[in-house]
Amino acid sequence: MGYELLDWQRDFLCDMGAVDAAGKWVHPRVGESVPRQQGKSVDLIVWASFLAAVMGYKVLWTEHNYSTTMEMLKRFREIFGKYPHDRVLGRPGWREQLADVCSQTSQEWMAFRSGGVIQFSTRTKSSRLGFSFDVVVYDEAQELTGVHVQVINPTTTSGSKHNLQLIYAGTPTRAGVSAEVFRNVRAQAWGGGSCDLMWLEYGVTEIGDIWDESRWWAVMPSLGHHADARAIRAGMKDMDELGAAQEYLGYWLPEATGGDPPLLSSEQWDACEVEAAPREDPGEMVACGVKFSADGSTVAVACAVRPPSGPDHVELVSLEPTSRGVGWLADWLAERSRRYCAVAVDGRSGAGALCERLEQLRVPRGYVTRPTADQAVSAANAIYEGIQTRSVTHVADEALGRSATTSVRRRIGRSGGWGWGGDDPEAIEAAGLALWALSNSRRNPSRKGRAG
Repeated sequence: MGYELLDWQRDFLCDMGAVDAAGKWVHPRVGESVPRQQGKSVDLIVWASFLAAVMGYKVLWTEHNYSTTMEMLKRFREIFGKYPHDRVLGRPGWREQLADVCSQTSQEWMAFRSGGVIQFSTRTKSSRLGFSFDVVVYDEAQELTGVHVQVINPTTTSGSKHNLQLIYAGTPTRAGVSAEVFRNVRAQAWGGGSCDLMWLEYGVTEIGDIWDESRWWAVMPSLGHHADARAIRAGMKDMDELGAAQEYLGYWLPEATGGDPPLLSSEQWDACEVEAAPREDPGEMVACGVKFSADGSTVAVACAVRPPSGPDHVELVSLEPTSRGVGWLADWLAERSRRYCAVAVDGRSGAGALCERLEQLRVPRGYVTRPTADQAVSAANAIYEGIQTRSVTHVADEALGRSATTSVRRRIGRSGGWGWGGDDPEAIEAAGLALWALSNSRRNPSRKGRAG
């Protein structure tokens, strides 16, 4: 398949593939907690490929973010090709096994001559999956919630092989994240009371001195091979000690300090839900908020509407990987400059390029704003207070709801200001920016249009 496995990876695959006298998996549940960039996904790619292409198993591969799903699909295409009989991508001997594919957005799958399937899915609480599965791979398991498992695990009930395996792979669950499944699986493993569970973990037991490189060799099993110590040193410099210990050294938070609670509860969020957006009215004001993630991989776009009567309303328009670039978004925003009063754009990575593109498109003066730190604090407070007081409405939206009910307080500046933090805050931040822009814009495009 093009992968050179290290000893620890080969051992893990052998243990994961152990069968009993009846030919069933000894370990129908498998957990793997390994620091970032050590090659844990390689094991899973090799295992899923073998099961589907050779053994005829139906495998569901799930990720938390669609951008990661696409990255994993790309890696499978490097083995099997993009389509049957592909002569550009794919490895000889493997690409011949591919029988059919579906490349429709959010419905991607590969089918093989063996009868096996690999389907790729981004996890939601309302996933509609097209197959029954024998094996489920939960990559990014640190983001996995009970709702996700409730939807996905039952798909293995009638798997054709009647030999299910659930695989959980990730890094330690981060502070402030409400995802509890991976933490619970680990607790079962360390408790020693679950004979069907196999668990592999590399990690330190205390934060300690994160710069003591002698500790790295004990918990980074691929260090000195494809894990680059120089890159690790550079990456850790921009992180706090806890974050670096969790991501690079595999440190798990003690159970008693599982992190800050989310800022909003599901009950508070659901109390503001309405069945439909306000009816479009010529007198309504509309603003847009755009938030780029800290690593620049994702951009969220939300709109806020102020109807002539009734509360303000927010909706998530788009949550996309930035691999598409910003041209499409700039065009979309420019087209709406005659109707939207303002757009607020925030984020260190991507915001500058978007604003430059909008300037090239000659959008009206005052239409685009890049909030200061104080204004970003005001935007966070605007949506928070709106939900608390039920003065803001929203329609049902999985991505926006997840963002709102899992995000925690993140400090901004040194004056006590805060914003939305955690691992999935972009959608609710975009909604806050839209709401802030709606309240602070001096433009009224509808009035200007009537005058013309």
